[in-house]
Amino acid sequence: MHWRKGLLWAVAATLALAAVLWFLVFKPVQAVEHSLERGEVREEFPGVGSIEYERVAALGFEVAGRITVIEVKQGDRVKAGQILARIDTDVYRAEEAAAAENVELARASVQRLKADVARAQASRDGAKAHAKRQEEAFRTHSVSQDTLDQALERLAVTIAELARAEAAMSEGERHVGSALKNLEAARARLARGTLVCPMDGVVIARLAEPGDVAVMGGVILRVGDSSVVWASVWVDESFLSKLRVGQPAKVVLRSDPSVSLDAEVARVGQEVDRESRELVVDLAIKNALATLATGQRADASIFGQTAKEVFFVPASFVLTRGKVSSVWVNEGGRANRREVKTGLQSRERIEIKEGLKDGERVLRPAPGAALTDGARVSLQEPQP
Repeated sequence: MHWRKGLLWAVAATLALAAVLWFLVFKPVQAVEHSLERGEVREEFPGVGSIEYERVAALGFEVAGRITVIEVKQGDRVKAGQILARIDTDVYRAEEAAAAENVELARASVQRLKADVARAQASRDGAKAHAKRQEEAFRTHSVSQDTLDQALERLAVTIAELARAEAAMSEGERHVGSALKNLEAARARLARGTLVCPMDGVVIARLAEPGDVAVMGGVILRVGDSSVVWASVWVDESFLSKLRVGQPAKVVLRSDPSVSLDAEVARVGQEVDRESRELVVDLAIKNALATLATGQRADASIFGQTAKEVFFVPASFVLTRGKVSSVWVNEGGRANRREVKTGLQSRERIEIKEGLKDGERVLRPAPGAALTDGARVSLQEPQP
């Protein structure tokens, strides 16, 4: 009896082992099949990033003062030349009035100095005429040498007084110029009490409120130039040699994937992040929506070369390890791995240059399954 029970246990164990072996080795693996196709493959370089304005101006007052009014709020559309904000300018108005008064005083001083010059010229001319008469009289011995010397001395004094008056007038004219520059500076400070928009755009951020004290160089508004909207995206460094300014692109917003925006490469970065191994590429959006906001997440596709009437398979069927690409090929109901030479690649298609023949069918494992060389396959969701 005991030997019969032992035999039964041995047979049961053998059958269980056979079942496990069949399940692990011989059971068909669920796989999806696809035929090698011929058609067009357009090179495509994916990128992920966000919407940005090409130019963002950080606006603030160039003079200090208490903010009295801010005319715009975040999200408002603004025009070049539009008044955005003002500060209290009483001090700057007083400075302008004082500078204007100094100009008038300097000009009045110049008028007085001009009169001094005219008087000095008249004195010199009279002294010159008197000296000439004394010289003629001295030749005829009508006057003495002392009288002539006194006439010449008077002429020299009047010439010196004229030179002094002319120098004083020149100095006065320079004072007028200096006063005018001070007036111009005072008027500029007064004008800077009004913040004017430098471009058409949209208010991205409002960083102050009326009553706040504006400091010189402090930012109270950030305005983006909405005439040029970019998508700044990160692209893998492996595509760097294929990226060119002017290449067409598509931008899809993650907030609304149904909308596709036409774009082109505006700028290719020349610095690769040392951790992610990606670089920034700026795409100029051609049909930018008015509702686009900076920082909005976006997915991009940059298009390169196009190959027509070439063999291709779906990108999900190609395995890539380093520089080696391979596919699983259905050979008589069994999976066999085969290296292939690939060409252009889009998000959905990869060109097959070598390794497959027309009519051959490639495989990829169904979710949760794994293919091995020689494994039997059971087709799932077959595609013609």
